[in-house]
Amino acid sequence: MKASLIAKLQAGRPVALSAAEASYLVEALRQAVATTLEVPPEEVADDSLVFGDLGLDSIDVFDALDQLSEQFEVTVALEELPETVLRGKPQTTFGQFAEGLLRYFQEPPRPPPAR
Repeated sequence: MKASLIAKLQAGRPVALSAAEASYLVEALRQAVATTLEVPPEEVADDSLVFGDLGLDSIDVFDALDQLSEQFEVTVALEELPETVLRGKPQTTFGQFAEGLLRYFQEPPRPPPAR
């Protein structure tokens, strides 16, 4: 599944993800967050408050996203990420954080600003 997901992500946004692919991507994000925070992945539950209880900060977000970029051989446009991913609130759960990342891949890229 990883190879086909990499191919889809590399083809560009928007990406139509199957439920299995979305789940695979969420689990990869969970592992990246766990690695970044140096905690077991099971501590990064869907209802864990990533910016509150787990203590994720903006530098950690960049680190986790960098891990995903390397794993899936894709570039993430940080300026296009939803606020729940880039600058979450203390009450943002991992589930919301992951949903924001999935939404990023499923939506078309923003057009460049007019000059």
